[in-house]
Amino acid sequence: MGVSLSSFKNIWVKNPKRVDFESWIHFVHFLRLLTDRELVNKAAGELISPAVFFPGETRKNVNVEGWAGWAAVDVDDHDYTNIEEDVKQQIGDMEYIIYSTASSTVEKPKFRIVFQLAEFLPADKIRPFWFALNSKLANNGDKQCKDYSRMYYVPGNYTGAYNFFYHNEGAAIDCNQLIAEFPYAEQPSPNFMDRLPEEIREQVIEHRKSNMDKEYIWNSYHDCPFWPNRLALEYQAISDTGWYAKMYQIMVAIAGSALQKGYPIRSSEVADLCKDFDRDNGNWYENRPIKVEADRAIEYAYRR
Repeated sequence: MGVSLSSFKNIWVKNPKRVDFESWIHFVHFLRLLTDRELVNKAAGELISPAVFFPGETRKNVNVEGWAGWAAVDVDDHDYTNIEEDVKQQIGDMEYIIYSTASSTVEKPKFRIVFQLAEFLPADKIRPFWFALNSKLANNGDKQCKDYSRMYYVPGNYTGAYNFFYHNEGAAIDCNQLIAEFPYAEQPSPNFMDRLPEEIREQVIEHRKSNMDKEYIWNSYHDCPFWPNRLALEYQAISDTGWYAKMYQIMVAIAGSALQKGYPIRSSEVADLCKDFDRDNGNWYENRPIKVEADRAIEYAYRR
């Protein structure tokens, strides 16, 4: 079966460019070749999506026909000692590739797993498939797929990053079988954007796009330009017991600083910063839904 992707020059592009490959192996070779490109940061690379859009349509959920032969999952928080071997042991003999992302470091490797799908995945099965895939992987990320045309930065030889690329040969994912193994039940989303009427949501998104065009790169809270050092010091003064109210203040401060500097920060980025900080200061909130609360902090920052 052939494989396709939609390519975007940057996150603001609405009209994708479709690229078709004769086979999965041609797709793998294409991604492997990209790892030779010297890129200063992720913004220097293109974004790709497994979504195929109806002819002439723009990047919206309603315009997605389906996913053309692949799906990807980001892994930012893990305890693997040997990534290639440990991932294989966890998920078995499946067909996939692993490539590092621009924020990957030797101390904290970050990477993406790109899986081969045995068949074209129609749009009405994307939600249940995404839930099933993340359930199988025991992924702690968001299992509710809200963006059918989710985008991923391409692999590359990123300056200052810990770069790697692995290919594991195995069986493509049978989507229907996986969905049957992990039944999906629709759940309400905690994301405040999803609670808005569609026309208002589109206006908010357009407003964000028109007012936020900055790109920032960081590796951890230590070098994040939005990190509130004063609040962090206050938190550390009481970190022998933990104090979640202060952690939430840190989230709000991060979101407010990012928005003030013109960067449309995501809840996952706020959550990652706070998780890193928590790990260095008692690890009190390992099992707390920090991403949900980070989303609320961003909502509060937008409304202030």
